[in-house]
Amino acid sequence: MNIMKSIFGYLLAGIILLPFISCEKNLMEEEHYKKVIYLKSGENNIVGYPHAMNDSITTGYIVVGSGGSMPFVEDQPVTLEMDYEALERYNFRNFGHDVSKYYLLLPPTRYTIPSFEVRIKAGEPSATAAFPIEIDINGLSPDSIYIVPMRIASAKGVEINEEKDFVLYQIHPVNNYSNMTSRSYQMRGMKQPDGSVPSTITTTKVVSPIAHNQVRLFVENLTTDVTLDAINARSIVLTINDDNSVRIKPYRTIEVEQTDECTYDPEEQMFTLNYRYRIAGTTTWTTVYEELKRMGK
Repeated sequence: MNIMKSIFGYLLAGIILLPFISCEKNLMEEEHYKKVIYLKSGENNIVGYPHAMNDSITTGYIVVGSGGSMPFVEDQPVTLEMDYEALERYNFRNFGHDVSKYYLLLPPTRYTIPSFEVRIKAGEPSATAAFPIEIDINGLSPDSIYIVPMRIASAKGVEINEEKDFVLYQIHPVNNYSNMTSRSYQMRGMKQPDGSVPSTITTTKVVSPIAHNQVRLFVENLTTDVTLDAINARSIVLTINDDNSVRIKPYRTIEVEQTDECTYDPEEQMFTLNYRYRIAGTTTWTTVYEELKRMGK
């Protein structure tokens, strides 16, 4: 009898729970949030993407996202277009009339957009799609920020988020020696101007990629002034050869000569440099030995 009561109790509980289980299943299969299309980005609607300086065209992506709790039941087309005014608004709002600080529009000859339409596939769990941009960054100035501004033109039958309907796609140049998140090197060494005694030098240097095997940096610890004039007057270029030997040459007007072997250690991610330099218009040479150890990678 007790066994029969237990069986009856389980059956009764199952019957009572069936409507709730069915209801929960229906809730899981229903859309609870409004479908809204937007472009994924960070602060100020800027999205940065790394592009390798490898003497060829590289592809980056803008991510089209959607709000909602369920995937689309049919492919959702989204059409993008150029939005030059968004870049103009950003520059004026942040820099006023100081055009020297403006972000630059990437020249049209530098990028290709295979198609202005992308589709969020039906059933795609993340309900997102990647919009490709093919870019040639080789030869661009390391002292400018280049932007491709894009906006959602249409999203057939689905609402568009007006706060996230555009992006300023920022090109981040990278190579094996420098990128946006790891471009600082700890420097220690010695310097000796002609006619003076040697002295110890230490500082943190920013190393900028300018080609697949080239970086630019200031000589010794002359890093307090980063105006364009200072960069042109005090910067050198390191070319890293296949055997990890390093050749030093002027960036613009500085005079520089190697005084001994210069190398790059890929395991330690460290440059060892021996050179002397002279700022244009001066007569004094300064001899420098320095070790540059990459930070934060």
